[in-house]
Amino acid sequence: MTERTLHIHIETPAESMTRMLAVARRIDKGERKPFGEHLSFATYEQFTAALSGKRMEVLTRLKELGPSSIRALSHELKRDYKSVHGDVGRLMEIGLIEKREDGLIEAPFDKIVSEIRLKAA
Repeated sequence: MTERTLHIHIETPAESMTRMLAVARRIDKGERKPFGEHLSFATYEQFTAALSGKRMEVLTRLKELGPSSIRALSHELKRDYKSVHGDVGRLMEIGLIEKREDGLIEAPFDKIVSEIRLKAA
């Protein structure tokens, strides 16, 4: 099985569009190699809010456990169900957790790569 990697970017909508158009041009030229999976945030604050320490803990533990229920995950994390449910919901919204046909949730990515570019003031 192939390792799934997610690339996370902090970029403006214009930068995101430029990246996507570059991929579209490569596809138009007949290039068929995988272009990877990407997730963009407009600001660092959005990035850290979406991937807080607790949410990264949820994601990491779920990956270790494999497909699980939210109740079992909250038990493993020793956190209350409501809080874990909220974190799982947000992580599902942004695509970092997926719900399977059998109702269990899973963390589909093996690796998350994030690059934070510092810009001159």
